[in-house]
Amino acid sequence: MIIKNEFPILERSTESHAVINPQASGETFPRLCVIAFFEEAIAAVIQKHESRKIGTYPSEMKEFNVYQLKYYGTELCVIQAVVASGSIAMMVDWLYGKGVEIILCCGGCGVLDDIPAGDVILPVRALRDEGASNKYLAASRFIELQAGPIKAIKKVLEQYKIRYIEYTTWSTDGFYRETREMIEYRKAEGCKVVEMECATMAAVAQYRNKGFGQVLYSGDMLSGSEPYDDRGWYCNFSAREKLLWIAMEALRLL
Repeated sequence: MIIKNEFPILERSTESHAVINPQASGETFPRLCVIAFFEEAIAAVIQKHESRKIGTYPSEMKEFNVYQLKYYGTELCVIQAVVASGSIAMMVDWLYGKGVEIILCCGGCGVLDDIPAGDVILPVRALRDEGASNKYLAASRFIELQAGPIKAIKKVLEQYKIRYIEYTTWSTDGFYRETREMIEYRKAEGCKVVEMECATMAAVAQYRNKGFGQVLYSGDMLSGSEPYDDRGWYCNFSAREKLLWIAMEALRLL
């Protein structure tokens, strides 16, 4: 059945079988997966731990290789994430189709409040200001993230006494449309950080009845009256490596 709407972005089909479906072909992947936006951190991990390439995500952009590794006795896979909602929806759905049951994603985010650069952010819900989630779930303003992955991530953070903050994140497709007035509007709704993929990944996971959680680190500063400050977040390698480690530790509990 087609759910119709005045606005095409809110229309979706309830038919479960699509023309092209994510499904296992060839070798299936481990049930636990980390996707990270940090190519250099992933390279360090696969060099440190026993690993092997088990697949490649099909893309015109580049080769996104999937590596299986043993992380202190826990078998998992890791892949570099693609950017933006439409792209990440396809990657996450593909991974679930290949046998993955739980995905933890680590990435960076812009901050809408006075949050120190590199701080750990644990999103507990996401505002759905992106497009792809609407093709998986009925329209809603927010999506709640799953309690199980949140609990596992929090356990790691608290065990190792890592400072973190639980926040609502604003997932948006409009990277160049994060205006001052829109930022203030989202802050009034309770959003403290902004990124482009969380709501989408949570929606795909819910639709497929799979597990998903995310951990972020605070990057560029988008709020305030001062000129935009990227705070060198693309070069914050220590924060990126720490997030990848947190995600892998949390997967051991899942």
